[in-house]
Amino acid sequence: MMTIIILFYISLLGMIYMIFLKSGEMNSGRRNILSRLGSGADHIFQSAFQSVGQGISYINKHTFIALAHWLAYHVLVRVRNVYVEIKHYVLANPHGKRLIDAVRGRGEIRNHSASFYLRRIGKRNME
Repeated sequence: MMTIIILFYISLLGMIYMIFLKSGEMNSGRRNILSRLGSGADHIFQSAFQSVGQGISYINKHTFIALAHWLAYHVLVRVRNVYVEIKHYVLANPHGKRLIDAVRGRGEIRNHSASFYLRRIGKRNME
């Protein structure tokens, strides 16, 4: 926890330092060393942002709905596969069926462990 707090404050100080560098650069008109180092990669970032903007411009209502359906389908299939694997693992365990029945509320009701009303309900659910 302490490491996260320290990293947060270091990054906060770094951002504040970069803001001061940029304001000094704008006031003086001279580019600082960070701006000069990054100027060689400006065309790469410009083309990347342009291609992302062009890709976003293709998304309208219908493509957004299709993309959302596609994403939801793949997420739900993965979640279902995890559920099926966990259920298979639990059923492979000797106590797994009893555990699943206990979760579903289908526990065994013995004559001496429940009231008459609960035994009657239990018999109806078991049938």
